[in-house]
Amino acid sequence: MRLGGLISGVDTETLIQAMMELERVRVYRQEEKQEQLEAKQKAWSDVRSVLSNIQSKLDQLRFPTLFRARKVELSDSAVATVTADAGAAQTSYTLQVVKLAQSHMITTGNSDLYKAADEQLGWAGTFDIGTDPNALKTISVEATDTLSSLAAKINAADSGVVASVVMVGENQFRLVLTASESGAANAIQLTNEVPAGGTSLLGDILGLTGANRLELSAAQDAEIRLNGQTYTSATNTFDNILPGIKITVRKPTGDDIVSMTVSADPDKVVQVVKDWVSAINSLQDQLKKLSAYDVENKKASPLTGESLVRSIQYYLRQPFSAKVEGMPESMSMLSQIGIFTGAYGTADYGKIVVDEQKLKEALQRDPEGVARLFELNDTTVTPARKGIAVQMHEYIKSLLDTDGAIDVREKSLAQQIDRIKDTIERIEMQLEQREKVLRLQFTRMEEAMAKLQSQGNYFAMMLLGNSQQ
Repeated sequence: MRLGGLISGVDTETLIQAMMELERVRVYRQEEKQEQLEAKQKAWSDVRSVLSNIQSKLDQLRFPTLFRARKVELSDSAVATVTADAGAAQTSYTLQVVKLAQSHMITTGNSDLYKAADEQLGWAGTFDIGTDPNALKTISVEATDTLSSLAAKINAADSGVVASVVMVGENQFRLVLTASESGAANAIQLTNEVPAGGTSLLGDILGLTGANRLELSAAQDAEIRLNGQTYTSATNTFDNILPGIKITVRKPTGDDIVSMTVSADPDKVVQVVKDWVSAINSLQDQLKKLSAYDVENKKASPLTGESLVRSIQYYLRQPFSAKVEGMPESMSMLSQIGIFTGAYGTADYGKIVVDEQKLKEALQRDPEGVARLFELNDTTVTPARKGIAVQMHEYIKSLLDTDGAIDVREKSLAQQIDRIKDTIERIEMQLEQREKVLRLQFTRMEEAMAKLQSQGNYFAMMLLGNSQQ
């Protein structure tokens, strides 16, 4: 039972809360340390994320494929889509698209044979359907089948033919068959009809064979002339004519001739380099912000004073002013191909800058030399000769790997945070016990004062009684 200062006149509840608040300062200090460590933990996580982004850009720069990228230019881009693999021959071609590939499509051309949606065919028997004469599928038909149920049976057979029911008028429908694949070799075949009676389902009822048949689209190969030579394909794609070049035709050219030129694609390299440089500049800005110190407010940032931050800042700047051993003198530094640090006094000071024009000129002049500047990896000599992208990739990998510099810090921070959480939990238990002790002490004090007050009242009554005798 709590007496709550009824005897002493002291607000013991407020006093206990005030005393406990003083004791709780120990928890607040630990929570403040936890917040600082968690802020530092998040900061390193953010740095890891940006470093991973840089690494993804380096994955392109440290292999020669990027520098052998090709682009294809057509005098009429609407005629075809053409792509070229890295290293494809750089030359020019003439292209004519004679015809496009088509899938075979048939239906009935006789309106008298149109059916109502729920009209039963009234025919029983079987027929074979497909596009491959060696893999035709047998369809069994019941007298109660309708166009819809027959179409479902054909589609379920997986014969290379797709059936659909098309409305052509009010309560008038017809069956349309379409070959799944285009090309002259994939014509729809309807054979081996075995009726239960004398009527033909395919000819007389559905109009898919004989005089009633309507061919909506012929089975047709695509045909092109490349440098005057004729080539055909079951699809609109030709990927086996020229090594590393894929041509997808989109419309016939008639008698017109389209020029097609395959050449190097320096723009692709420039864009990758720009993305890489942008990622590095982004990280440098982030590291500067995370390690700054606010002198006016005397407040540190999460990574202020971290030696690893200074190390990363140095190693990410160093390649832009260093030479690559084993390269010709005229192609041994990034600045020689238009990648350099911004000059003092300019808006780009402290950042990496890309001179796109100079980089393009270097790529046009010596693409293999530019590639080696980035991806050289000669380990047969001592010390090994490594290009810029290889060097930076290995350094960042050492930071991000398990037990790497950043991983070690993240693990250490996690352990410190766990220890602080344990400390807070222990202090909370101590505070809980301390509050119980305080309440007990104040309760006993109130009880003692109540007892003294009772005794005082007793003696006062005795004295008062004696004085009246």
